[in-house]
Amino acid sequence: MATKTSLPASDAIIVQQPSPVALGWLLAGLPFAFFVFVAAQMPAILNGQTLTASIEWLPTLGVRFGFYLDGLSALFALLVSGIGAGILVYTGYYFQPHRETRFFLYLLLFMISMLGLVLASDIITLFVFWEGTSITSFLLVAYKSNYEEARRGAFKALFITGGGGIALLAGLIIAASVAGTSDLGQILSSGDVLRASPLYPVMLGLIAIGAFTKSAQFPAHFWLPSAMSAPTPASAFLHSATMVKAGLYLMARLYPALGGTEMWFWLLTVVGAITMLTGAIIGLRQNDLKGLLAYATVSQLGILMMLLGQREGAAFKAFMVGLLAHAFYKASLFLLVGILDHATGTRDLRQFAYLRLAKAMPRTLLIASLAALSMAGLPPLFGFLAKETLLAALLADGLPVVIANVLLAASVLTGALFLVQGGIFVVDTFFGSAPVQAHSPSDQHAHDPAWGMLLTPLVLIVLSFVFSLEQVLPILPIDTVVAAAAAAAFGSKVKVNLDLYHGINTPLILSGIAIALGATVFVLRGRLINRQALASAPNHFSVEPIYSGVLTGLDRLAGLAVRLQSGSLRRYLSIMLLLMVGLAVFVGRMPMGDLTRLSFGSFSVLRAASLLLSVGAAAASVVLKRDLQAIVALGASGIAMALLIALEPSPDVALVQIVVDILTTLLLVFALVKMGGQQMVEGSEQRTETSGVLGLQPTLHSSHRIGNIAVSVAAGLVMTMLCLYAFTSRPRPSVVTPYYEENSKALTGAADIVGAIVVDFRGFDTMIEITVFSMAGLAVMTLLRFARKKHIEDDESTQSLDNLEDGSTAVPAALTASSPFLRMLAEVTMPLALLIGFVHMTYGHDQPGDGFTAGVIISMAIGFTHLVFGPSEARRRMPWLKPAFCIGAGILVVMLGSIAPALMGSTFFAPFNFGQALNLPLPYGFDFSTSWLFEIAICLAVSGSASFMVNTFVDEG
Repeated sequence: MATKTSLPASDAIIVQQPSPVALGWLLAGLPFAFFVFVAAQMPAILNGQTLTASIEWLPTLGVRFGFYLDGLSALFALLVSGIGAGILVYTGYYFQPHRETRFFLYLLLFMISMLGLVLASDIITLFVFWEGTSITSFLLVAYKSNYEEARRGAFKALFITGGGGIALLAGLIIAASVAGTSDLGQILSSGDVLRASPLYPVMLGLIAIGAFTKSAQFPAHFWLPSAMSAPTPASAFLHSATMVKAGLYLMARLYPALGGTEMWFWLLTVVGAITMLTGAIIGLRQNDLKGLLAYATVSQLGILMMLLGQREGAAFKAFMVGLLAHAFYKASLFLLVGILDHATGTRDLRQFAYLRLAKAMPRTLLIASLAALSMAGLPPLFGFLAKETLLAALLADGLPVVIANVLLAASVLTGALFLVQGGIFVVDTFFGSAPVQAHSPSDQHAHDPAWGMLLTPLVLIVLSFVFSLEQVLPILPIDTVVAAAAAAAFGSKVKVNLDLYHGINTPLILSGIAIALGATVFVLRGRLINRQALASAPNHFSVEPIYSGVLTGLDRLAGLAVRLQSGSLRRYLSIMLLLMVGLAVFVGRMPMGDLTRLSFGSFSVLRAASLLLSVGAAAASVVLKRDLQAIVALGASGIAMALLIALEPSPDVALVQIVVDILTTLLLVFALVKMGGQQMVEGSEQRTETSGVLGLQPTLHSSHRIGNIAVSVAAGLVMTMLCLYAFTSRPRPSVVTPYYEENSKALTGAADIVGAIVVDFRGFDTMIEITVFSMAGLAVMTLLRFARKKHIEDDESTQSLDNLEDGSTAVPAALTASSPFLRMLAEVTMPLALLIGFVHMTYGHDQPGDGFTAGVIISMAIGFTHLVFGPSEARRRMPWLKPAFCIGAGILVVMLGSIAPALMGSTFFAPFNFGQALNLPLPYGFDFSTSWLFEIAICLAVSGSASFMVNTFVDEG
């Protein structure tokens, strides 16, 4: 008798996973390495060079997947990667001791999307990464998915920024069409053409909508505070260096192409100024520290957008300085909020009024004070320089006096409110003013966190201090970096001088007024701001009712659509056919063309016979009472149509028609099996008892039959007229057909033109179709399982095919009690199907057949095996059949097959012969190429999807 042995516990091998802190430090090396890489390119960029790298993506459309590094994109890339590395380090401490690997993954994907956006050299590449930031930010904001607030905030952000993304795509496509290229560098050099185009207002408006929604400009600003449900590291990253800065980057990037006009000036200036004041005022009403900082971000984004609307180089200098200052102090403040939340369990300013955190958290207080000073625009921090350059830019020549004075007054007021908000963050948080009572929150457990958690905000504030003293301590050439970024955005050289003190001048005086006004409001904040009343006071600045109204309208439209969804497939089909008839009759206006162009040629008995057989079998499927007979007649109609197609000749299409028709017939038989064996042998009178979601429709009344006949005849006549019109009114011979005939063999090496079109000329379409087909298989599986469950629940007397002790299904005896001949036939069917499928995939590029027919043939063999042996025995005989794995492998193979040519010196989706390139000894007629990989992928996806359907019919598992 065998005995089991095991290692002693002391000898057991334990794989220790890294702690969250170690994981944070480890992953931070990735963005830090990219930061170093970009920094190494700065000498060349500061000398005026623009570094590019790209590969062909869609060469026939002139679209390249590439990157573009100049002063502007380098500054953003340094911000994203540098702050991102610090955020990752902080995240490890924030989540300790929990190992939130999923959050790290989302954060890295978010970072990659933002880096791709700011470095894109083609507008299509830019848009792909633009949408990537929306999707990954949705995942981050909704990370705490068990909270409804997180789900609502994530949906709001995705709904608004996604809608803006659609407008942006339209605007970018118009710009590319007018400029004649999608290359970003060439579009930037086509500014005169774009601004002179009659489509310029539409183009600018659509692009601005995308930028305004992304960067939380009024009236789309309200999504940003709602996104505060994200974990603090995500909030800090989103506000300081990533998503909200994407719209600003876009408008700065496109200024040489679209800027400098009156429309540009008024649009960006007005929207930015309103956003600036709205965020600053609403921020004072917030009781949540995150809410206060979020609206401060909204205000700062408005300032930066307003600066981009100007036409002077000084405004672009102020934009770059404000961008850096905001990134440093806002990231620090958000990270400190996370520390305070960890230490006290609250972010509510009303609760902080009872706490005395200054003594308990002195290091946190010091860093928070420096960050708040920068936010308030006080020297000697970089925020002071940001405020000074803003005021100087508004005083520069070029603005009308009245407009300049209005913008200056609004900026001074905003600066004063920033000082109030910074003071509230420090004083009202760390120095509680309310008397401590018995029920007051306690601060006895509050303490400074580990230095690792304080490291990132400390480094950012130190950099803010060092940069402000750059003229005194020239450690880092920040002025040259700012000058290069401003010049890249403005389109010409911009003079940058970052002296902290320029003497007594107008900007300094205005800055002093802002400080005095802010200090006064801060001292009187107890009288001006009643925090207890703010919790229930209405917000008159809110545009949430508009958003709620839009969602309500969509819900009502959805409710109307649901009421129209009666569940009757016959009704749906009737509506679609009637709409087609109406469009053709009232809109189509189809005059007949030259009827002499119709040529029937010599009479073909076989063609006439196949046509009559198809029509007769289709009619029989309607009038036959027994369901099984109707299904067989329907299959016969399809086979007859395949014969007619083959006589044209079109062997590829005929072959697809045959195999799909047989598989459809097999699945319909399985549906009858699922309903129960009685349905297969009884007449249509029995249908009323088994009708339902899975069953067939009940017997129709005569009025329904007449209506169905009328709809069918009308649709048939319209389709006949459409075909006749197409044949007699074609304006010219086909241009596409000769092109494929001439180039299929030359460009792809394929003798089969249809195969070349599917996997070579339209490879991208095929990849999308594979994905859609796979999703359709999953959807059908879900619907069938739901329908099956509902059918059994509604009628427990129905013969169920589930829950047998051996796991098999109760298939009628006529199918399970197979004859020895059928069992022998089933034994050889699967190996033969696999062999035929392999031949189709391998040689389909030169002969009729492809991966789709291979997948359908294998699916038929799978269904036949289930039918003959039953599901339990079939699973034992085919343990390798994993539908989900087949679908996933198919999609993966087609993606790898699309990318591989680009890695070997060709382009995406380009026909490529790997065997020839690698000198592989392959059999005659077989090419190891992208076409073969595509055929394999199609076969896997089709067989996996069809297997899901078969498995759902025969088994719950």
